[in-house]
Amino acid sequence: MSCNSVKIAAALLAAAFLSAPQLPAAAQTKAPGKAPEFMFVQTAKAIAYKDGVLTLQDVSPMTVFFSDRPQRIVGHMRNDLFMKKWAEDSNRFKSDPPNAVLSVSKDKTPPTSTVVVLNNPRLNGNNLTYDVRTLEGDLPTTGIMSTLFIDGSGGGWIKSSASCDEDGDWTRAGGAYRIVC
Repeated sequence: MSCNSVKIAAALLAAAFLSAPQLPAAAQTKAPGKAPEFMFVQTAKAIAYKDGVLTLQDVSPMTVFFSDRPQRIVGHMRNDLFMKKWAEDSNRFKSDPPNAVLSVSKDKTPPTSTVVVLNNPRLNGNNLTYDVRTLEGDLPTTGIMSTLFIDGSGGGWIKSSASCDEDGDWTRAGGAYRIVC
């Protein structure tokens, strides 16, 4: 092989090496998955609001929750367990109160939506009460057929409460996990 051939071969090899795509470090080691974020839904037959206190009257005994892709976790937990986790600050709601949207109907009018911050939940029989601060919209003093959509929280506390025998179980249903507590 001539000296020129060696130089050309070395140049081509160097060019091929330098132009080859580099594998990022993340591709070499698997990064830990991000914990799912959850949304919570509470429904009630009626609401009452006065002086910064919102009461969901005849509230469903279960709080529904769900996560987005890729986990697609759905389930429901008893309201008393939801309140317990709030009080323990397992879901960060006590230290960082969640925003929520209250959708409520009044008489036969279309539903209205109000954005609020929720604090200090209290469960008394079939009534669930929150101290609220309005961020957007006007809360009616009364209403019927209400739904409260509570902004998310990390999912570690749901798994820990749902995985206990006395608090619930995990089952896989199609592409989603279903949790009952």
